[in-house]
Amino acid sequence: MKKIFFVPFCLCFIFFNSCTISKTLKEERKQWNFKNWDVEFKERAFCLCVLKGYENPKLEKSLWENDKTFYNPTGIAIFDKTLEPIIEKEIKKIKLDSINSLGQYPDDLKPLYQKRKVLKHCLDFYNSSELNEITKNEKRSWNKISNIMSEIHKSIPTY
Repeated sequence: MKKIFFVPFCLCFIFFNSCTISKTLKEERKQWNFKNWDVEFKERAFCLCVLKGYENPKLEKSLWENDKTFYNPTGIAIFDKTLEPIIEKEIKKIKLDSINSLGQYPDDLKPLYQKRKVLKHCLDFYNSSELNEITKNEKRSWNKISNIMSEIHKSIPTY
Protein backbone atom coordinates (compact mmCIF):
# COMPACT_ATOMS: atom_id res chain seq x y z
CA MET A 1 0.00 0.00 0.00
CA LYS A 2 2.89 2.33 0.74
CA LYS A 3 4.27 1.90 -2.80
CA ILE A 4 0.92 2.79 -4.38
CA PHE A 5 0.76 6.01 -2.38
CA PHE A 6 4.45 6.82 -2.86
CA VAL A 7 4.48 6.71 -6.71
CA PRO A 8 1.62 9.21 -7.22
CA PHE A 9 3.07 11.39 -4.50
CA CYS A 10 6.43 11.49 -6.33
CA LEU A 11 4.74 12.22 -9.63
CA CYS A 12 2.75 15.06 -8.08
CA PHE A 13 5.88 16.43 -6.43
CA ILE A 14 7.80 16.39 -9.72
CA PHE A 15 4.87 17.95 -11.57
CA PHE A 16 4.37 20.76 -9.06
CA ASN A 17 8.08 21.37 -8.75
CA SER A 18 8.41 21.76 -12.52
CA CYS A 19 5.44 24.16 -12.50
CA THR A 20 7.11 26.20 -9.78
CA ILE A 21 10.22 26.57 -11.92
CA SER A 22 8.05 27.72 -14.79
CA LYS A 23 6.25 30.23 -12.55
CA THR A 24 9.59 31.50 -11.29
CA LEU A 25 10.79 32.01 -14.82
CA LYS A 26 7.55 33.76 -15.73
CA GLU A 27 7.89 36.06 -12.74
CA GLU A 28 11.51 36.79 -13.60
CA ARG A 29 10.60 37.61 -17.18
CA LYS A 30 7.74 39.77 -15.98
CA GLN A 31 10.09 41.56 -13.57
CA TRP A 32 12.56 42.19 -16.39
CA ASN A 33 9.74 43.40 -18.66
CA PHE A 34 10.37 40.52 -21.05
CA LYS A 35 7.40 41.41 -23.27
CA ASN A 36 8.99 44.80 -24.05
CA TRP A 37 12.44 43.54 -24.90
CA ASP A 38 12.01 44.53 -28.53
CA VAL A 39 11.74 48.17 -27.42
CA GLU A 40 14.67 47.74 -25.02
CA PHE A 41 16.72 46.13 -27.79
CA LYS A 42 16.11 49.05 -30.12
CA GLU A 43 16.84 51.58 -27.36
CA ARG A 44 20.09 49.75 -26.59
CA ALA A 45 20.99 49.90 -30.29
CA PHE A 46 20.44 53.66 -30.25
CA CYS A 47 22.50 54.11 -27.07
CA LEU A 48 25.42 52.05 -28.41
CA CYS A 49 25.27 53.95 -31.67
CA VAL A 50 25.57 57.25 -29.82
CA LEU A 51 28.24 55.98 -27.41
CA LYS A 52 30.43 54.53 -30.13
CA GLY A 53 29.51 56.86 -32.99
CA TYR A 54 31.65 59.78 -31.89
CA GLU A 55 34.69 57.54 -31.39
CA ASN A 56 35.66 59.73 -28.48
CA PRO A 57 36.66 57.80 -25.34
CA LYS A 58 36.38 60.88 -23.10
CA LEU A 59 32.85 61.59 -24.29
CA GLU A 60 31.90 57.93 -23.99
CA LYS A 61 33.23 57.79 -20.41
CA SER A 62 31.37 60.97 -19.54
CA LEU A 63 28.10 59.61 -20.93
CA TRP A 64 28.54 56.37 -18.97
CA GLU A 65 29.21 58.28 -15.78
CA ASN A 66 26.55 60.98 -16.11
CA ASP A 67 23.59 59.45 -17.92
CA LYS A 68 21.87 56.31 -16.61
CA THR A 69 20.25 55.81 -20.01
CA PHE A 70 23.41 54.10 -21.19
CA TYR A 71 23.51 51.58 -18.32
CA ASN A 72 21.11 48.75 -19.03
CA PRO A 73 22.01 45.39 -17.42
CA THR A 74 19.76 43.44 -19.78
CA GLY A 75 21.26 45.27 -22.73
CA ILE A 76 24.84 44.73 -21.59
CA ALA A 77 24.33 41.04 -20.82
CA ILE A 78 22.02 39.96 -23.61
CA PHE A 79 21.77 42.52 -26.41
CA ASP A 80 25.33 43.79 -26.77
CA LYS A 81 26.67 40.51 -28.18
CA THR A 82 24.35 40.90 -31.13
CA LEU A 83 24.43 44.68 -31.41
CA GLU A 84 28.16 45.45 -31.25
CA PRO A 85 29.02 44.13 -34.76
CA ILE A 86 25.93 45.86 -36.17
CA ILE A 87 26.88 49.15 -34.52
CA GLU A 88 30.41 48.85 -35.94
CA LYS A 89 28.84 48.83 -39.42
CA GLU A 90 26.78 51.90 -38.53
CA ILE A 91 29.92 53.71 -37.33
CA LYS A 92 31.52 53.03 -40.71
CA LYS A 93 28.46 54.58 -42.37
CA ILE A 94 28.77 57.64 -40.11
CA LYS A 95 32.46 57.98 -41.04
CA LEU A 96 31.68 57.57 -44.73
CA ASP A 97 29.06 60.32 -44.54
CA SER A 98 31.62 62.59 -42.89
CA ILE A 99 34.30 61.76 -45.46
CA ASN A 100 31.88 62.34 -48.35
CA SER A 101 31.15 65.83 -47.05
CA LEU A 102 34.80 66.83 -47.58
CA GLY A 103 35.43 69.04 -50.58
CA GLN A 104 31.84 70.23 -50.81
CA TYR A 105 32.39 73.39 -48.76
CA PRO A 106 34.75 76.35 -48.92
CA ASP A 107 37.97 75.76 -46.96
CA ASP A 108 37.00 78.17 -44.19
CA LEU A 109 33.75 76.25 -43.51
CA LYS A 110 35.16 72.69 -43.72
CA PRO A 111 35.89 72.38 -39.97
CA LEU A 112 32.23 73.15 -39.24
CA TYR A 113 30.79 70.71 -41.74
CA GLN A 114 33.23 67.84 -41.23
CA LYS A 115 31.64 67.05 -37.91
CA ARG A 116 29.70 63.84 -37.79
CA LYS A 117 25.94 63.53 -37.83
CA VAL A 118 25.93 60.91 -35.09
CA LEU A 119 22.60 61.64 -33.41
CA LYS A 120 20.73 61.96 -36.70
CA HIS A 121 22.25 58.77 -38.05
CA CYS A 122 21.52 56.85 -34.82
CA LEU A 123 17.95 58.11 -34.74
CA ASP A 124 17.46 57.09 -38.38
CA PHE A 125 18.93 53.67 -37.56
CA TYR A 126 16.61 53.35 -34.54
CA ASN A 127 13.60 53.95 -36.81
CA SER A 128 14.91 51.78 -39.67
CA SER A 129 13.25 48.69 -41.06
CA GLU A 130 16.70 47.06 -40.84
CA LEU A 131 16.72 47.33 -37.03
CA ASN A 132 13.08 46.22 -36.90
CA GLU A 133 14.01 43.09 -38.84
CA ILE A 134 17.02 42.37 -36.62
CA THR A 135 14.80 42.83 -33.55
CA LYS A 136 12.20 40.45 -34.94
CA ASN A 137 14.87 37.80 -35.60
CA GLU A 138 16.39 38.18 -32.14
CA LYS A 139 13.12 37.43 -30.33
CA ARG A 140 13.67 33.69 -30.87
CA SER A 141 16.93 33.74 -28.94
CA TRP A 142 15.44 35.78 -26.06
CA ASN A 143 12.71 33.19 -25.59
CA LYS A 144 15.38 30.52 -25.10
CA ILE A 145 16.99 32.26 -22.13
CA SER A 146 16.25 30.09 -19.13
CA ASN A 147 17.68 32.32 -16.41
CA ILE A 148 17.96 36.04 -17.05
CA MET A 149 19.80 36.80 -13.82
CA SER A 150 22.53 34.26 -14.53
CA GLU A 151 23.08 35.86 -17.94
CA ILE A 152 23.37 39.27 -16.32
CA HIS A 153 25.76 37.96 -13.64
CA LYS A 154 28.03 36.56 -16.38
CA SER A 155 28.49 40.06 -17.78
CA ILE A 156 28.07 42.09 -14.59
CA PRO A 157 29.16 39.90 -11.66
CA THR A 158 28.55 42.67 -9.13
CA TYR A 159 24.95 43.28 -10.21
